[in-house]
Amino acid sequence: MNALEKHFLENNIITNKQAEEIGIKRHILASLVHKGELERVRNGVYKKKDAIDDDFAVISVNNEQMVFSFHTALYLLGFSDRIPNVFHITVPQGYNAEHIKRKFLNIKVHYVKRDCFNLGLIKTKTPLGSTVKCYNMERCICDIVLKRKSIDKQIFINALTGYFKSKEKNTRNLIKYSRILGIEEEIRKYLEIL
Repeated sequence: MNALEKHFLENNIITNKQAEEIGIKRHILASLVHKGELERVRNGVYKKKDAIDDDFAVISVNNEQMVFSFHTALYLLGFSDRIPNVFHITVPQGYNAEHIKRKFLNIKVHYVKRDCFNLGLIKTKTPLGSTVKCYNMERCICDIVLKRKSIDKQIFINALTGYFKSKEKNTRNLIKYSRILGIEEEIRKYLEIL
């Protein structure tokens, strides 16, 4: 099995940078496109010819300063069954996300202070098996409580009840994150109720 086949066992797409990291030159990717074995998704991004498009992977590739958040992270973590028609991403304040918004019309960008950007950041698999960055459940709970007026009520209720019933919940991290984000009082109210 060559390096490219091995890569495609773990990921749905490959970038020029990833290819170079595993020892594959750009001209080889171009020749595989010409032969019909690979398909160019966009500049510097390729997928296997018959592979289903993984929107999560395509959005996140080459965008190191973004993480899936809110509704989208809830879906990726299994706390929402609504397939996102709008992808929620979070970037650090001051980051220019216009290039992402231009390429993808169905993006909602959230900005956070730079010192809070990495709080709760994890890597998870998309439904098609690609690895992407998103916030963990504790960070998602803090985010949706913080913006509860703009969150769909059903998604909000399902996420909270699902989280508090979950065996993987980490209330210590939830309190820690809420303190950092300035919403500890609200989170403690939900802890008492649920």
